[in-house]
Amino acid sequence: MDRLQQLQQLMAHGHCAESMSKIHNSRNRISRLIETYFYYIKECIKKDFPSLSFMRNHIGNEGAIYGGFIDTVGEIEPVRRNAFVGDCNASFTSNQYNIHLCWVRHNSKLKVIATGHSHVHIDCFENSSVEVVISSPTAKVYINQYGSSHVQISGHCECAVCKIHDTETYK
Repeated sequence: MDRLQQLQQLMAHGHCAESMSKIHNSRNRISRLIETYFYYIKECIKKDFPSLSFMRNHIGNEGAIYGGFIDTVGEIEPVRRNAFVGDCNASFTSNQYNIHLCWVRHNSKLKVIATGHSHVHIDCFENSSVEVVISSPTAKVYINQYGSSHVQISGHCECAVCKIHDTETYK
């Protein structure tokens, strides 16, 4: 059974018909599966779907070029939307006028350096930790911190907004 069939079987339990249709139309292409994950990311995170073991077994390193980082270690080249799941220990620099959306989960560690006029939006969950260095007074960083995640901000801290939520995940 290929990953598309397994994912469709898993989705039969509690996901909407629209999301199942999008998965079916992905035709087992990683780019479209990752795109679907980002489209439904709030529901996926709420339901812990797909599971980390599924992502490790069926997406793995193939998802990185589309922003799906699973157990990634080292400096990465970010795309507009980035999900760090598993045991990532990654870092990236956001520069110029770039905008990056990030979701950090499980035991992942992420270091972000914000420069220029960049904007970075980060949602961190579970036991993840995020370190943000804001090296420009024109950069902006917005962080939503959930559960037992950890956030450390340095540099131009006045350019950061951190909202701490008293829930483990999205409501």
